[in-house]
Amino acid sequence: MCLMLLRRDDDLLLGEKLTGFGAGRVVAPGGHVEPGEAPLAAAVRETREETGLVVRDVTACARLEFTFPARPAWDLQLEVFTSTSYAGELTPSSELAPWWCPVDELPLDRMWDDDHYWLARVLSGERLRGGFTYAPDNETVQHADLQPLEVTNR
Repeated sequence: MCLMLLRRDDDLLLGEKLTGFGAGRVVAPGGHVEPGEAPLAAAVRETREETGLVVRDVTACARLEFTFPARPAWDLQLEVFTSTSYAGELTPSSELAPWWCPVDELPLDRMWDDDHYWLARVLSGERLRGGFTYAPDNETVQHADLQPLEVTNR
């Protein structure tokens, strides 16, 4: 899986997930990496498909693993990228209803619980690797482990 944190001044591109895993939550654009596709290419593609924006000058910023012991089918690895360079007009899709959200007003109560642990740190410039184990309710983080990440763009 991949995720794009696209910034515009003091805003972050978010959206309500309309279908699939996480439907109803507020998320950043992202999705599945296709066979043979690099995570960076997937993040750019998913952002274009979900928002209409073409992202440039992308930087890798986090590698995260999520474990759901009560729902192992939800376990996933996530590559997170960030950018401030894009072209195009913001357009909703069948998967995401996007909008620019002020970073100091993130709707964390509507986002995945793990975002409380890592999102602000990455937005402030940290590069992280780590993992999250969700509680049996599949809603709250039971354990978090984050470390600095040395990354190169792929």
